[in-house]
This record gives sequence, C-alpha cells and structure tokens, in this order.
Amino acid sequence: MHLGLFDPDPTLPADYWRRLAAQTDRVEVEIGPGDCGYLVRAARAAPRTLFVGIEVRRAVVERVRRDVELPANVRLLLGDDRWIVSHVLARASINALHVYFPDPWWKKRHHKRRLWTADFVRGVVRCLTADGRLYLATDVEPAFVGAASALEAGGLRRTGELREREVGGAYERKYAGQGRRVYEDAFAVDGRRGDAGEG
Repeated sequence: MHLGLFDPDPTLPADYWRRLAAQTDRVEVEIGPGDCGYLVRAARAAPRTLFVGIEVRRAVVERVRRDVELPANVRLLLGDDRWIVSHVLARASINALHVYFPDPWWKKRHHKRRLWTADFVRGVVRCLTADGRLYLATDVEPAFVGAASALEAGGLRRTGELREREVGGAYERKYAGQGRRVYEDAFAVDGRRGDAGEG
C-alpha cells in the first residue's frame, strides 16, 4: 500500500477508511504502535472502530505481522508517521490520534526526528474530526511539556480527559511495573480552526 505517495496529491480520499473496512464507524490512529499491545486491546473492545497503527520501523512491522494475531479491525501501516499525518490523512477523517510513550530523542543530532513539528501539529488539526481528540502519554515530563506547548501553539487545547485504558504496549507495561509516573492528557481542536486547519 503506497498511501498515494506517488500521486500528485498524496491526500487520501475522504472515504478511504470506509472502503478499507466498511463494517466500522470510526477511525483511530496510533503513532508508533510498537508491538501493537494497545491497538489489539482497543480493537477487541470496540469492534466498530477501525484502529490503524503507523510504524516507521520495518522490522517492527514485519515482526508484528508475523507474530501477533491482529483483530479484523486493525490495520498496520509502514511509513513515516510525521509525513503521513502532515500530508496524507484527509481533513476531518480521524476520530482520535494516540501517541503513547514516544521516543524523546534526547541527543541534539536526533532532534530532527522529534514528532512535534509545526507541520505535524498542523496535520493533527487538519485530520481530526470536530469532536476528535489526540491522546498523549509519556513518562518523560519535559517531553510532555514540550509536546503540550507545541500542540497548544498549533491550535489545540488540553481537555483534562484521561481515557480509561488497560496498560497497552511494551513500554507502558514496563514503566507501569517500575511504578513510574505517567504524564498524560487529551487535546481537542480549538473551535476556531482558521488557518491552522488549512494545509
């Protein structure tokens, strides 16, 4: 699946997900799903929702496809999550985005790999439905503060909603066992989309 990357306009058609999984009513996307622990649990609990994982690491995708029995309402895509959110997902097509325990990329030479660029945030604002949410969780307080600042600067607001969820992926299970504090919140698109939603 090339996600339209070779087309002059890479944006997915608005009905793309419905054509992919006609039996579902909602679309939720996890950025960097790793072993798909969260996606699998969420998909089993909500069979009318299509859960899509976007993972940049080919070896991870191949391992999951080989070793994990994915529910029928899960799709796993190999690609650059930043680029896909920024340029491919159609406007107002995603009900929720999930970002759990993203790599903080501490080293200066790796800062270019950080997720929360202005382009990425504009993509989030564009692709979320009017009542959509971005759910963020991390055990790294500075990473949470930086992400929240970028999201708020780009036109999202913190809602204080904490999604009830079981411990999901490998990192979350590991950190829960260590008793680490988790910093989390949900973010909604400000009602005044304006230019932030264009792109």
